[in-house]
Amino acid sequence: MTTQDFVRFFEDIRATDIPLVGGKGANLGELAHAGFPVPEGFCVTAHAFRYFMQHVPNADALYTMLETLDPTDLEAVRRTGQHIRQTIRATPIPADIADAILAAWRRVGTDEAYAVRSSATAEDLPEASFAGQQETYLNVRGETALLDAVRNCWASLFTDRAILYRAQNNFAHRDVALAVVVQRMIAADVSGIMFTADPLTGHRHTLAIDASFGLGEALVSGLVTPDTYRVDKRTRTIIERRIAEKEIAIWARPDGGTEQRPLPPEQRRAPVLTDEEILALADLGCRIEAHYGRPQDIEWAIAAGRMYILQARPITSLYPIEGLESPDGTLHVYFSMGHQQNMTRAMPPFSLSMFPVLAPIGRINRFENRYIRSAGGRLFADITDPLRHRVFRRVVFAVTAQFDALAPEALRMVMQRPEFQGPHGIRFSRRGVLFLVRLMARVQYALWRENLDGFVEQTNARIERFIADLDADLRAIPPGKALVEACIDRFATLFAFFMHWIPQFMAGEAAKRILTHLGQRWLSPQEAHDLSLAIPGNVVNEMNLAIGDLADIARRIPSVRNAFAHLGDDGNAWLAQVAQYPDSAEFLQAWHAFMQRYGARGPAEIDLAMPRWWEDPLPLLHVIAAALQQPEGHHRRQHAALVQRREAALRKLMEHAGRGVLGPIRRRFIQRLVYVMLHTGGMREHHKYAAIRAFWVLKQRIKAIAATLTEQGYLAHPDDIWFLTWRELDAIWDQSPPFPQEEIERRRKALARFQKLSPPLIITSDGETPVVHYRVEDAPPGALVGNPVSPGVVEGVVHIVHDPHTETLQPGEILVARFTDPGWTPLFINAAGLILEVGGAMNHGSIVAREYGIPAVVGVRDATKKLRTGQRVRLDGNRGIIEILETPEEKSEA
Repeated sequence: MTTQDFVRFFEDIRATDIPLVGGKGANLGELAHAGFPVPEGFCVTAHAFRYFMQHVPNADALYTMLETLDPTDLEAVRRTGQHIRQTIRATPIPADIADAILAAWRRVGTDEAYAVRSSATAEDLPEASFAGQQETYLNVRGETALLDAVRNCWASLFTDRAILYRAQNNFAHRDVALAVVVQRMIAADVSGIMFTADPLTGHRHTLAIDASFGLGEALVSGLVTPDTYRVDKRTRTIIERRIAEKEIAIWARPDGGTEQRPLPPEQRRAPVLTDEEILALADLGCRIEAHYGRPQDIEWAIAAGRMYILQARPITSLYPIEGLESPDGTLHVYFSMGHQQNMTRAMPPFSLSMFPVLAPIGRINRFENRYIRSAGGRLFADITDPLRHRVFRRVVFAVTAQFDALAPEALRMVMQRPEFQGPHGIRFSRRGVLFLVRLMARVQYALWRENLDGFVEQTNARIERFIADLDADLRAIPPGKALVEACIDRFATLFAFFMHWIPQFMAGEAAKRILTHLGQRWLSPQEAHDLSLAIPGNVVNEMNLAIGDLADIARRIPSVRNAFAHLGDDGNAWLAQVAQYPDSAEFLQAWHAFMQRYGARGPAEIDLAMPRWWEDPLPLLHVIAAALQQPEGHHRRQHAALVQRREAALRKLMEHAGRGVLGPIRRRFIQRLVYVMLHTGGMREHHKYAAIRAFWVLKQRIKAIAATLTEQGYLAHPDDIWFLTWRELDAIWDQSPPFPQEEIERRRKALARFQKLSPPLIITSDGETPVVHYRVEDAPPGALVGNPVSPGVVEGVVHIVHDPHTETLQPGEILVARFTDPGWTPLFINAAGLILEVGGAMNHGSIVAREYGIPAVVGVRDATKKLRTGQRVRLDGNRGIIEILETPEEKSEA
């Protein structure tokens, strides 16, 4: 190898050189080449690292040790990492690498002090962000110290946290090499970090600067609270200054290394930056952002009045807003449809492109809808027009509050922005007005006059006929363009099918709300809550009861009961094995009947790409296995107890209603409301149930189309179809194969990246995600606070669940999750309480918790991060407080 293979100067490096010089090195080279004020320096390349590792004794065996490590065994990780680092530090740097490093050092200047930083390389490094995983050495002077610093950087690739980070993010240890950045160190008077978009709110037009005296190490390591400045990039105006109490600073020592010194009293409350410096930094940051085309996290320094850029990298924590751009130049506001549907996972392009087709209003053409956008793999509704309308904004506040009680407050914050002001754009067509008038008339008729006997059963039969006809019609069309267009046309009419029962469902909901309101006046809070427990006709409740019935049948058959103790990791193989047992017929018959009705369901079921229970029954089998731990008939007795509570509350309500002179009139009024609630108030899940059944029909046809496209060479693999949009699938038959595989892979990687992001409930076209917090005045110190949505107080052990496919709840545990949807409902069978990060009073989890009579608090931000499985907590569903009582470690120490 040549010297250039081992060392590359900044001016010879470009942004595409990540595999050679790592993320830090590539960015510095790109910045220097673009003319930004970057201190001189060079990179020791990844080739040098690999060449060095060839000289490390038993290097292959060391990598094998890493590959066989259990990342949950932290002690083994510690021992292995320490052994590898010691081995590397004891290995001399080969002479040809050392000569190349020292030659580059002499060219930049031997009298200079240097900052030596590691720069990790990996294929997806810009999105994976290895920031902080390796080491930095400051004020390095002399050739011996320089070579030692380079070798120590190489060793830092094997720190405990770096090993764990690679294991947890699926980076192969052998594939990640380490480059080293050697840069002339700036003896900074002041330094800091600049974000060209607000890292707290996401606002793309707000630039934030943190600044402290001395070297930036004090700020990065958290030793000092920095001054904070915010600049409106559009007007070049400083909009916020927060001057902190800065007690210490880190400075370069003349003989090498750094030292921490207290600041003199007069400097501690002094501003770090002048207004001129703030605006000059902001201008520089805007230029860097424009160069890269995306918001940047920038390290900077000022020495002797001159500004320097020490590093720039993408801000990976921002939620992407590509797809949420303003169509008219004013500020637009978007509401997360995933929160509304209780599913905040990122979805692939095909699933995202379905919903503009399904939406009944706002269609631009067959594939686009003015009110539905997608960004970061999630769906968002543009609620700008109704928010600007003085009547409809009340509806928006009421609806969004059902999903997060704080949403109206956040929306009011955004509505105060001058850039939000504009015409509401709502136009009432004669057809639209007529539809609303007819709908309200049908609701009123159902509420006060309609005979609703057997309505749920009639609706269930109607759904079965619809699904059977849909399946037969689509199966009659061979896979091809005609089938794609038939799917689009049929699914565009799905909402019209829902109208067969939506008026009656709305009447049932209205009756429920009126009865609850009266109960709050006449009954205790618990009795008012009990009025709407276990309402008949709820398809999710019926599904859960059927799961309990399956468990009871399995419990009575020894071979099946024993098989549930050994489920393995393949549910279909398990069922095939059970089918061989001579006494399993009763269970399999019940299983088949259950699947005919519910097999189209599953976790994250609005995403067509996610497996259904028909495809992967293992999650459902795990739920049945958990239900086997309960006594026989437990679920039926629990349901009967809820029914008794409802009936007792209704009797008491009727007693109050019958009192006084107007008693007979009130009693007839309430009797009708009770009749409507009990006959249609349980239908809130029917439209989603019908949609999911229809989705399963669609998925089978799409899979047939995918097989055909793969056979014809358009797709490399059938699963690639989920990374096309519906428009692309419709057009693909008119193109020559194949569809660009590199574009599919790009979208696949983007989806994996989006899965790691937490989607905001509300986001603007400027990227701002307004955040407000729950406040409880008398909450205990350290308690988590959220929105109380189901009353009661319970103490229990936390169980954090990220994937209902693979996890089950033990009886009495408190379920903690980001969100739940109907695919999660079986976990509620054993839950003693519920804590969710996402949600409001009308989210799936909230409703099911109330129906099961368990306490629930939702909207608890970062609950899955702040709580840990095994902790004992007190969950107060009356006040919205979660108090941590005991952790597993505390218990063992006691």
